[in-house]
This record gives sequence, structure tokens and C-alpha cells, in this order.
Amino acid sequence: MEIEKKIDELQALVSKYDTESFTGFFAYFIKRRPNDFDLNKFKSKLKDFLYLIALNVFSEIRGTTKFEHPTDKLGILADKVNEIKDYYKVKEFKNYTKESVIHEMAFRNHFDNGILSYVEQDLEKIRTVFTPFEDEIIQDFGFDINFLIEIYKEIELISLIRFKYVMRFSFTKEFIEFNQRIFSYKMNFSESFDLLPPKIQDAFLSFQSKTYAYLMFTAEDLYHRLSKDKVDKFLELFTCEPTPNPEIRYYATESPFDLAPILKLSEGSYLNLYQKQIPIAIYKKMYEHLSKDKRINDKLRKHREKSLEWRVTEIFKSLFPSNSTFFYENYFVKDNFEQDLLILYKGNAIIVETKASKLREPFRNIQKAIIRLKDDFKDAIQYGFDQCKRVEDYFFDTEPFDVKNEKGKVLYTVNPNKIHSIYSVVVTLERFGSLQTDLSLMLDKSKDIDYPWSVYIDDLETFLLTLKHTTNNPTGKFLDFLKLRREMHGHLYAIDELDICAVYIQNPTKFTQYSKKKDSLLRFSPHEQAIFDQLYFDEKIHFKEKSLPDDYYKFDLK
Repeated sequence: MEIEKKIDELQALVSKYDTESFTGFFAYFIKRRPNDFDLNKFKSKLKDFLYLIALNVFSEIRGTTKFEHPTDKLGILADKVNEIKDYYKVKEFKNYTKESVIHEMAFRNHFDNGILSYVEQDLEKIRTVFTPFEDEIIQDFGFDINFLIEIYKEIELISLIRFKYVMRFSFTKEFIEFNQRIFSYKMNFSESFDLLPPKIQDAFLSFQSKTYAYLMFTAEDLYHRLSKDKVDKFLELFTCEPTPNPEIRYYATESPFDLAPILKLSEGSYLNLYQKQIPIAIYKKMYEHLSKDKRINDKLRKHREKSLEWRVTEIFKSLFPSNSTFFYENYFVKDNFEQDLLILYKGNAIIVETKASKLREPFRNIQKAIIRLKDDFKDAIQYGFDQCKRVEDYFFDTEPFDVKNEKGKVLYTVNPNKIHSIYSVVVTLERFGSLQTDLSLMLDKSKDIDYPWSVYIDDLETFLLTLKHTTNNPTGKFLDFLKLRREMHGHLYAIDELDICAVYIQNPTKFTQYSKKKDSLLRFSPHEQAIFDQLYFDEKIHFKEKSLPDDYYKFDLK
């Protein structure tokens, strides 16, 4: 097959290089944003780089040539990866169907994108979901939830300290002047470099020869503050070793680094391939393990669903003012049909349903993939919308109705005539990507019914935290967003909801104009999300969990 030949050619190329320099090079640029033409030819830097690393690490033959930058091979690698990824796409525009478009969107969302969240959110999920099952985890693995969170923080702290140490030369007066001479075009690189003191030259060259050194650690580094037995068990669980494996060669398969994002190198050293993946791998591995126990599986699933409900309620309560808002949780408006959350605020009704069902890996075959996608969408977003609509119908009637608890006690009697705006919100535990940003692709509803807003839980939290920081009236702005946002389905393209939210935050007037362009395709760029990262790194938005050990904050080690 043509695809097999393309993979063979790419693997033969990457396997010429020694594993440490090759994997270290790409691990560095996963962590740091590249500023290189050839590196930017890769369409999905995270997944593309991890794919190249896998082809090297699990190749039957690995060479000893050091992979150094700059190299003319980068552009070749990018072209070959893009050819492999394009193999499964529809070749001619005239052959596109709605199903093939949906399949391609879902395929790219799953295989091209990493988990888009902040690490504090991932750590909080671990603590929230698994704490009730801590006894089983201790019994099966020998460590508790707190240890799993603390070892991630310790590894992160080690890399942070080492990066600051190896980069200390860049903050010297001499190096700053070196950069100024180059960027002002007063001197070329070589002439300006010759003016640097030998000590700074050596530090710069040392960094350039091994940019990834700060991502490396040993087990002994972790023994200083953590139990040796627990550290060893953790590394055994979450580490990959360079071992020939002919099964690991296809781009569109689950990466072994999803569950084991640390690479064991020679002489007892380890390399962080993608450190943010560690908490995600912890979550996946613990959930998978506990789910195998029939005694626990049902309890775990229900607790995960309930945890999502609690978190969503907590997020909304932090946005709406407590003195003028009424929250009804696990309520009933129709007997035997429990609803998740109803928010009543100054003539506005927000009907919220949460869905923790899974979004499975899409098949390569379009027909099989569409069946699976429709099933997963139906179990999550469609079901959530149907639940919301059940309550919406009461608001669009003229007769008063009761909001009751599980015992049938009337909590509040709603007069629909006093409610001027009704919004439905479906919050998911999984990110559905483009199928979620444009609900017209799969949602089954009548034309005269408004679209709900469907959003991934972490995006909801990030968006509302940002609204609270950037606006004087975050509640009013959120309601305005909901009203405008539902007009965009059927004529937009975005791979992530935060791309859309970012435009609203930065330019509400432009966003309003977008909502009125019924005949225009609205495109939202991933680059819009920079506003969230900027606020995050400036420590303007805060999450409950911390990303580093408590001592880091206690002693102000920044």
C-alpha cells in the first residue's frame, strides 16, 4: 500500500538518529513555542512531534547520529508527516459529503489535538474523581491520590529550576547587549557573539547543544522529597522505554505516550516528552484500572457524573450574584424526570444539563465512524438538549408550573410570563470539537427552536473566570454571549469553543456583527486563545488546585 511505503520512508529517516538527541529536540519544542519556518510547517506540533518521536523510539533500528538544529531535514520530516496525515482525507472537493466532512472534523479533533486544558484543571479532576476510591488505589498501587498529584508537581518544579539555571546567562547585561546589537542590525551574529565574555559564550553553546537538558531527571532527584518505593512504582507505570515495536507506526492510532508520557533513557535518566500529559495519563490509567472491577465500575461512573454536576454548579454560582439568583439542583418539573440545574436570574432562565458520557476514538472507515459518532453525540449533547427542551417547553407555555425536589416538595412556582429570556446549556466532560461548536452538524431539533450552548467543562470554567477578570458585569456579558452565540450555528468553523469565546471577550462589537451574518462562513482561529494563556501566565485567572508544590508559593521561589 502507498501509505505503508510513506511510513517506511519516514521511519527509515528518523531512525538514523540517536534517541536522546532526536526525542529531546522535539520535546523541547513541544514545551517551547517554535519560531522556525520548517518547524511551523508541521500542522499539529504536539501530535506530529510525538508521532516522530514514536517512530524513532519504537523502531527496530536506531542510529547514533546526533540530531542537531538547524538541519535541512526538518522541512522534509514535516512534508512526509503531512503526506501521511493527508492520505485519509477526501482527495477531491466534489467528493465531499456531509458525512465525510463530519468524519474529517472528528478525526482531526481526536488525532491532531491534545487535551486543551490547564494543568490545574487536570489535577483537580484527579483529586475529585478518585478520592472516594483511594483505598482501592492504595491497595492496588501502593500510593495515594495526593502522591500522584505531588509527584507531578515535583517533576514540574525540577524542570522549572533547571531551566532557570541553564538560562541564567540570558539575563546578564552582556547577553542583553548581544541581542540588541543583532536585532538593531548593528552586527551580525558571529561578530556580536565574539564580544561576549568566554563564560557566557560557553553557557550559550552548552544550552544550544542540549536544549532539552532541563526536561531530564533521575529517580534520585525525586527521592529527596518523595518515597523511593512510590517513586519507583510511579515511574514503572508512566514510563516508556526505547524498545522495537512494529505495531507502533500509524499516525491515526492511540499513542503509547498518552498513557506513559515519560521516556526512560540510558544510565537511569528520564525525559519529559510532554509534561502536561502526566496528569491526563494518571486520570486515564486510574479510571481504566478501577473500571475493570465490577464492584467499583458503576459507583465510579455515577461519582464521575455527580462530580461534573457539582463542579458545573460551583462554576455558575461563582458567576451569578447570590442575592438575586435562585439555583435549583436535581429538581423536577415533570414527575420521574430529574433535571440537573436551573438558574433563575432577573427574568432569565438558564437550563443546564451535564453529560459525562465518553467520546470514543473515531474509526478510519467513514461509515463505521459516523455510526459511532452519532451514538456518542446522541448519548451526550443530543440527550442533554432533549432534557433541556423538556423544561423549556414549560417556560414557553403561559401556565405557571412548579419546581420540585426529589420528594415532591414545591421549591418555587414559576410564572413564565415573568421570564423574558430562556437559555439551554449542555456541559460535557469530553470535548467534541467542531461537532460541538457547530451543532447544526448533528443536533436533531425543529427549526423554530433555539440552539443550546454546548461546552466542554474546562472551557466553561476558563471562559467564565476570564469574563470575571476582564469585565465589570460578567453576568450580563455571559447572558449577552449566550444570546448571540446561538445565532452562529450552521455557518461557523472552529475546532474549539474557546476560539469563539476569545473573540467575544476581545471584540464584543465584532462578535455581535458575526451573529447577524447568516450567509457568511465564520472562521475562528486557534490563535485567538492567546488571551487566555496570557491571563493564565500573568496569574490573573486562578484555579483551586496549584501546579507546583506548596513550598514554591510559601517561599516565593518565582
